[in-house]
Amino acid sequence: MKSVADYNYLIVGGTTKAATTSLFTYLTDHPAICAATYKETRFFLSSDYPLPSKYRYKGDIEAYASLFPNCSETQLRMESTPDYLYCEKARERITEFLPYAKLVFSLREPISRLISWYRFAKQIGKLPETLSFDAYVERLFAASERNAAEEQHLQTLQQGCYTIYLKPYLSQLGTMRIHILFYEELATQPAQVMASLCNFAGIDADFYANYTFKRTNRTEKMRNSELHQKYRDFRFRLRQWTHDKPIIHNPLRMIRRTIEPLYLHLNTQIDEETLISEETRHRLVDYYQSDIDTLSELIGKPLPWKPLKESD
Repeated sequence: MKSVADYNYLIVGGTTKAATTSLFTYLTDHPAICAATYKETRFFLSSDYPLPSKYRYKGDIEAYASLFPNCSETQLRMESTPDYLYCEKARERITEFLPYAKLVFSLREPISRLISWYRFAKQIGKLPETLSFDAYVERLFAASERNAAEEQHLQTLQQGCYTIYLKPYLSQLGTMRIHILFYEELATQPAQVMASLCNFAGIDADFYANYTFKRTNRTEKMRNSELHQKYRDFRFRLRQWTHDKPIIHNPLRMIRRTIEPLYLHLNTQIDEETLISEETRHRLVDYYQSDIDTLSELIGKPLPWKPLKESD
């Protein structure tokens, strides 16, 4: 009987707010892939990582198999937990326990990612509606200077410095097991991005030739944030209950794909452009520029982001 370590895995990592939910959906639809019953299993995160999870590793790696209850022997097993990028313990566990795993990291230009995180934190009620982006950035720099363990939405400043997190992964797993793609290219040329990813994963790229790419989990401004939080909590608890019950889980997932766009249409409104002062923009440019230059050298190719100093 095979153990967890005997299977091939494709694990989608960070960064957060870089279309990992859309990427998970695209990959789930591929017949050669068997997705975990949870998008974010968070299985390998350390016990003190500031994200909740029902399925954290507790000493038995074989428990990971319960997240892939309906996979065939030949399918590539896939999950997506963006925060694996940022968790040293996750890197160590994946390296130790999954010798055949390949990892995909989706990256996004760090200032636009930070703005998206700011809007998302408001959407889910983690930040007050009255908090300006400039004030949020000030709060992030203050937390960074304290070097304090904060909630996820207050760790986002340093998490845009991707090089410091990618270097240990590349060192431990090697370049043949890590694929880096970019949010901006996935949004504008998804077929090409997915073809390259399929070649990396060793699966048929032709599946996406006539595929309809739809963006999911977009950050929106909610008409009623409290209602949206209740909806998210309900969705999370429903997944917890049904994830290992495919006869219920799979039909519900299809129903959600149909109903959720209607709900979002009713509970979202036109969002105003996020205002950012020149002082704050320059501060962020100075903070990120060195890491961006290093990242380009690390992966050996130019990044699909115009230079930050030229941003509008």
